[in-house]
Amino acid sequence: MSKRRRRLRRVYAHVRVHGLEASVEAREHGDEGLPVVLCDEGGHQVTSVSPEASSRGISPGMTCWEAERLCPEVLVAEPDGEKYAYFWQRVLDICGDYTPDLRTESGHELSLDLTGTERLFGSAKQIAQEISNRLEAEVGVVVSAGIGSNRLVARLACDVAKPGQIVEVAPEKAAEFVGKLSVAVLPGVDAEWVQRLRDMGIRRAGELAILPVEAVERALGPWGRRLWKIAHGDDPGEQRKGALFYPEGSEVFSAQAELRPATEERDRVHSALRKAADGLARKLRRQGLVAQRVQVVVVFDDMRKVGARRTLGRATRSAEVIFGAARSLFDRMKLGGRLVRRVRIAAGRLAAGPRGGQLGLPLLQQEERRERLADYMDQVKDRFGEGAVTRGGALELVDR
Repeated sequence: MSKRRRRLRRVYAHVRVHGLEASVEAREHGDEGLPVVLCDEGGHQVTSVSPEASSRGISPGMTCWEAERLCPEVLVAEPDGEKYAYFWQRVLDICGDYTPDLRTESGHELSLDLTGTERLFGSAKQIAQEISNRLEAEVGVVVSAGIGSNRLVARLACDVAKPGQIVEVAPEKAAEFVGKLSVAVLPGVDAEWVQRLRDMGIRRAGELAILPVEAVERALGPWGRRLWKIAHGDDPGEQRKGALFYPEGSEVFSAQAELRPATEERDRVHSALRKAADGLARKLRRQGLVAQRVQVVVVFDDMRKVGARRTLGRATRSAEVIFGAARSLFDRMKLGGRLVRRVRIAAGRLAAGPRGGQLGLPLLQQEERRERLADYMDQVKDRFGEGAVTRGGALELVDR
């Protein structure tokens, strides 16, 4: 009897919950067919839309006045952060019944590794359908789902799925499926990159995929190789640690800091941002990477979030530069009297750094000195623990 183990075919599902907050409110008001929306704190812009309201043409980002004009019977509900957190946990619990590998993505989205679970629950599409049915029955929300041989394809399949729909992409069809998509929907491609690709005559992923990878890298830089792989339906994020590229927003390259107690004092939030920037810079140094995009997410005491991002003039892994960009982004945010509970900084547009590879951008003299000091601090922390060296400002984050 052969002892050789059959390699399992990888399969993932990406689940998107549509209008969680508004759907919960519709159910709480005793009528799941009621069109419900939630608006921002000023009552100006729609932030969440129930499926019934969406079918009436209302969408997030629309002004509340436009929503009420479009659908006079729409209910504008008062937000309740704790209630939504409870129902979101219900969503996590239901999805967690089918796989232990469950990752939360931006917004109300989840990535599930379903590899091997077909022996217990059936095919990936059957599992996704069962999850969809349970979420609608037990939580009152509608989801769309995508299924693919890696997380990237599953996410892109979910993007084309309509609410209540499941789109499955067979492994042998992954490259063909991605190739038909606009480059604008590929991860990490913003308006600037869309225009850059269009200037090259590229509008669809397949048009990028047929080019030699060397030509793409010459035209777009190190990030071009990652984009070229995505255009083929490959997921660079599935590479092992130490590889050159990771998906934007990856949990591997983000850092956060808690504020206890929650506060509206900007000086204390600045200290938290400093701590997060230090942690993120250390992760980048360990992997020999630099980042050209900085994203800041602020979580308030009611669990609502606000975020912003900036593309830097040059790639960096300097904690000072990351902190400066993060602080500038935060200072433009209006807190509206809300208390900040947590701050998170994520790195994007990653590439090999000056020591981990040739970037072609020499370090500034001042930044080089900071790099050497940071390396010494890393050595101390590696030997004696994270608390061995702490910036003075970070001490303000502990309970008073």
